[in-house]
Amino acid sequence: MLKSKCDRREFLHRVGGMGLAGFAAVTGLTAQSGCGADKEAEKVAAKPHNAIESAKAVADPCNDLSTLTKDQMVTRTTFKYENKASDATKLCETCNFWLPATKGELCGTCTLVKGPIHPLGSCMSWVEKVKT
Repeated sequence: MLKSKCDRREFLHRVGGMGLAGFAAVTGLTAQSGCGADKEAEKVAAKPHNAIESAKAVADPCNDLSTLTKDQMVTRTTFKYENKASDATKLCETCNFWLPATKGELCGTCTLVKGPIHPLGSCMSWVEKVKT
């Protein structure tokens, strides 16, 4: 038969040892997450976003906004530019501000909205081309 009786000193020693081991394990995990792991997690979390943006740019070069400044991005938002026009009668390629693409490129440009402009896009400043 096993003897399961222990005195108070032995009991406290065993419980204290388990508590100390548990405390060390918890603080070890906390130290790992507090020493730059948050920044690393942010980088990892940002990668899918960058991958999505990169895929969009490859699929449609008119989505590549990587060279635009913050002010140019604000202008695109202010003019409510969209890559695919919601009104088929107001396409960028039929707008007076449209500048066609050069040498087989898909994206043109605009005198108002900076950055790559899709010919089938549109914005709130669309004006019919002046016929000469």
